[in-house]
Amino acid sequence: MAFFSSKSYLPLSSPLKIFISLLLLQLFNNSVNSQFPTPPDYESVDFGVSSFDPNDPNLGLFSGASISNAGILHLTETDYQGKALQNSVGRLVHGTPVHIWDRNTGNLADFTAGFAFAVNPDDSEVRGDGFAFFLGPLRQDIPQNSTGGYLGLFDPKTALDPSKNQILAIEFDTFPNEWDPPAATITQAPHVGIDVGSVKSVATANWPAYSIPSFAVGSASINYNSESKRLSVFVSYPGISNATVSLSANVDLRSVLPEYVRIGFSAATGDVVETHDIFSFYFENAL
Repeated sequence: MAFFSSKSYLPLSSPLKIFISLLLLQLFNNSVNSQFPTPPDYESVDFGVSSFDPNDPNLGLFSGASISNAGILHLTETDYQGKALQNSVGRLVHGTPVHIWDRNTGNLADFTAGFAFAVNPDDSEVRGDGFAFFLGPLRQDIPQNSTGGYLGLFDPKTALDPSKNQILAIEFDTFPNEWDPPAATITQAPHVGIDVGSVKSVATANWPAYSIPSFAVGSASINYNSESKRLSVFVSYPGISNATVSLSANVDLRSVLPEYVRIGFSAATGDVVETHDIFSFYFENAL
C-alpha cells in the first residue's frame, strides 16, 4: 500500500506540495516509531522449574528419564524399589530456543544457570557414572552406546573430537575413565568438569562425592561472561563444610555451539550405578 504517491497527487513541479508531503511522511514515521519502538539490540530468555511436571509441554523426556509424583526429575532408571539400574541413560531438554550468539554481529550472550541436585550411590562401594548440565543444538538425539562415562551426551566414536560435537557441558563425573584426570584411589576420582565439544574436560576440580552423605542436596551455579568469555562454576552443599567446588575456563561459544541452542540435563550409568536427581533449575541469558 502506498501512503503517498507523487505521481497521482503531487506534481513534481509543485515544490510546496512536495515539502508538505515530506513533512506529513515524517510525522507518519514518528507516529509509527512511537507505537512500535525499535527492538532492543539484545535478546533474552528467562525460565525455570521449581517442581517438575510431566505434563509441562516445555519439558522433553528421553530414554530412561522420568518425573516422580513429588516433582523430582530422575535422569536414569530405577527398579520398583528405587534402586539404580545398570547401563541406563536419560535426558531432559527444555523446549525454549536460546539465542546464544549472533551470527550477524558476532556478539555472545551472557548467561546464568543454577540447579539443585542429588547423586546417590545406592550403598555401592563403587559408583558411576554421572550427569551433566548442557547446551546443545535445537535438534538432539541421544547417541548410541553413550552409557557409562559418555553420560548420554557423546558418541564413543567421536567423543574426543570437538569438531564433531556441538555441546557445552558441565559434568558431574563419579567414575574414572581413561580420559579423566588421574586419581590415586577411586574415591578421589569424582570431579566436576567443563566439557567443550569433548568428553575430555578442559577444566576440572575435585568433587568429594564419596564423603557427602547420601541424599544430600547440592546447589550448582553457572555463569558465563561474554566480555571475558569466562565460564565459571560453583557447587556447594548447604550445611556441609569442605564440600564446595569451584572452577572456570575461557570458552568462546561461537567455536563450539550453533547460534541457537536448547539446554538440558543428561546422565548415565554403566556397570556400576547411582541415581541422578534434579529438584529444580533456572536459566537466563541476554544477548
